[in-house]
Amino acid sequence: ARLMDHVLAERGQHATIVGATSGDTGGAAIDAFAGRSRTDIFILFPHGRVSPVQQRQMTTSKAENVHALAIEGNFDDCQGLLKDMFNDHGFRDRVSLSGVNSINWARIMAQIVYYFSSAL
Repeated sequence: ARLMDHVLAERGQHATIVGATSGDTGGAAIDAFAGRSRTDIFILFPHGRVSPVQQRQMTTSKAENVHALAIEGNFDDCQGLLKDMFNDHGFRDRVSLSGVNSINWARIMAQIVYYFSSAL
């Protein structure tokens, strides 16, 4: 998140980060991006289907750039909303949409370190 914020600042850009979660990813992403000046983060989670601790982690940030949204439905419904956002190319480009989940290349690159270190 810090690196992304730095790169966006260097480029004079802003990004909108979105993610869907049924648990821990939302709280971790919110913690990472909270208070960053070059990003807004929107995390969708299924209402009533995350633990009370996970919900508090996502909904108690006081950072103005953090937005946790409880969605009626399940995780697949949350994921479907994100897919719709990314498929709307005009919207995606206008808000500089970026995702935070297991298919985000930055997350995969950061996790590669663990695979190499565990092999040693």
